Amino acid sequence: MNKTNVKKVNEKLNKDVVETAVTKRIKSIDRFRGFCVFCMLIFQFLKNFPSLGILSRLADHSLENGIVILPGMTIADIIAPAFIFAIGLTFTLSFTKWQKLYGTKYAIVHYLERALSIIGLGTFLDLCNKILDTANGYTLNAFDYTVLAFSIVAIIGLILRLVALIPSLKNKLSVPAEHIFYISLSCIGIMNIIITTIDFFAVQNDFGAFRYDYWVTLQGIGFAILVAFPFVKSKWWVKLVGGLAILIGFTVFHQLGNNKEWLDVIVHGGTIGGFGWGAMLIFDMMIADFYFAKRKDLAFVLSAIFCSLGVFLTQWLGVINLGSCSPTFVLVGVGLSGIIFMLFDYFDKYINWKFEPLVWWGKNPIIMFLVEFFVIGVYATVMPESVLAGADWWLALIQAIVAIVLLTAFAYLLARKKKSISL
Repeated sequence: MNKTNVKKVNEKLNKDVVETAVTKRIKSIDRFRGFCVFCMLIFQFLKNFPSLGILSRLADHSLENGIVILPGMTIADIIAPAFIFAIGLTFTLSFTKWQKLYGTKYAIVHYLERALSIIGLGTFLDLCNKILDTANGYTLNAFDYTVLAFSIVAIIGLILRLVALIPSLKNKLSVPAEHIFYISLSCIGIMNIIITTIDFFAVQNDFGAFRYDYWVTLQGIGFAILVAFPFVKSKWWVKLVGGLAILIGFTVFHQLGNNKEWLDVIVHGGTIGGFGWGAMLIFDMMIADFYFAKRKDLAFVLSAIFCSLGVFLTQWLGVINLGSCSPTFVLVGVGLSGIIFMLFDYFDKYINWKFEPLVWWGKNPIIMFLVEFFVIGVYATVMPESVLAGADWWLALIQAIVAIVLLTAFAYLLARKKKSISL
């Protein structure tokens, strides 16, 4: 492609992205996002019931018990990359909208705070798990208490935000409450990045078995956003070059010595593995550029190329491993997620239903995360083993159906009343 053609493609991509930012919601994206959120949350519940057989295996990441689809990869492994892809689809559109409404500086600060707050929220949920584990003998350490202190401040900020919904108090409380909430969560996020990096090098250097262990899905998502953010407004070829540069650097590190084993100790590779997730998000954003430029055929082809390349490179770079966010996992995660989304988009023209459970789930991922954690998560923690792991298949199925129906009904009520919350 010569320079003239590249310039024309870039101009069309940028123009279409800006125009789409102010258009109505795209149902296929909402459905795809809802599919990702539904699987992420319900799979967490189903894995508690081994008697459900294949339904429980759908949620299992282990190669021994999960449903293997590619070398080293189970069905459950594709859900997190698919959610990252859903973020990549709307990242540029959302940032462009904020930029046009509030200016570039405000939009940058907002999205950096948003990413750090997602990490902070994940850290808070981890802290809640640790507090519950104190009943089983876990002892809170100094870092736990530090997170608890900032979490209390964040909760105060959240309460003030709710109080600020009262019209007479809105002007007095809205701005300070927002600052308290975001700054405290962002501080937790920064502390988590530092402590998880320390975790990796402690494990790598065998400083002992003790680890802080504060990294799961939400933290990985927030860190990926931080890595990909500098490319949010760049041209497609800059995203491609930038993503490849980060991936190549991560690949070299991943393949050196025992690094892939050390990365696999911390969930999703921790902050080091987060660069792989960041590269994934950059590639997702690039594919989204072509999708919104009405080059869906090229978006599909690129997805297929990423997926094929990831599978092909397993013979040199090793299996597709979610645990360490292996380079092959990054490539397959981008490609397979893109293919799945393009299937959602293809069938969109045949779907015109009023009953849209996936759309309901897709509109409020943050709320659904919190509800699942505090309701279903606590339920799975406090119930006797005979009700969960030891339950007969029929009892397990009843519990799963009730959980799905109640969560879907809640998502429907939020969508109907047009209530949503985002960080």
